[in-house]
Amino acid sequence: MRSPIVSSVTLALSLATSITLSACGGGDGKPANNAPPPAKPATGAPVAFEVTKVAPGEEHNGALTVKAYNFSDKKVAGYGIMMRYFDKDGAPLKVKVGTPFEKDHDSWSMSGMKFKCDPTSWCDYEIDHLDVPAAATKAEVIAHSVRALADDGVKFAEPDLWSLEGGGLDWPADPK
Repeated sequence: MRSPIVSSVTLALSLATSITLSACGGGDGKPANNAPPPAKPATGAPVAFEVTKVAPGEEHNGALTVKAYNFSDKKVAGYGIMMRYFDKDGAPLKVKVGTPFEKDHDSWSMSGMKFKCDPTSWCDYEIDHLDVPAAATKAEVIAHSVRALADDGVKFAEPDLWSLEGGGLDWPADPK
């Protein structure tokens, strides 16, 4: 027979784990809510990103927390992205200031199971090790490439599921 203390501790741990997993979306990268999909990206990308938190930091100490929606019928887990940063007044900020790479946006890539997103579903990610300008309070993220998982669920399918025309070097013009 179990002691009442062991039973109470087991119950408390089970409840704490259940609450934590629910709050974090079940531990599988999916948000806890079932929000409707966002608008599809004007670029035609099969994944849309919404930035929910900006953590400024230079020298790869910055981070963005994002919600991503996968519009495709494939599991995706690899992304080339571009990020634009804005100050509290909505003015765009430059990145890599004073270098030959100074621009109005930055690029990053990420892949792996922690970034897996099932078809037609929301997923949550933290994108870290970024150079986020100190004055940044808002950010915009768009995909310039998206990679789907192969049928084995481990390797990437070839070719990429989607790539932005021009390779993602320049931020696409806003549609008129």
